[in-house]
Amino acid sequence: MKMKIYDKEMYQKEQWIKSVLLVVGIFVLGFVVGYFVYHFEKQDDIMKLQNQVNTLQQEINQIDSVV
Repeated sequence: MKMKIYDKEMYQKEQWIKSVLLVVGIFVLGFVVGYFVYHFEKQDDIMKLQNQVNTLQQEINQIDSVV
């Protein structure tokens, strides 16, 4: 029968490392999600502006064709 020996200091270091990795992992996950959401919102704004430009260009073309 083997006896397990637990080192309190090593256990505390292990717990500290796990906590740090958890915090870093959550931060990285939040950063990645935030980046994609920001990029998606900016793409939506760009599409709206492109639609406005196209609409205004069509209006200009109609005015030019009348004149």
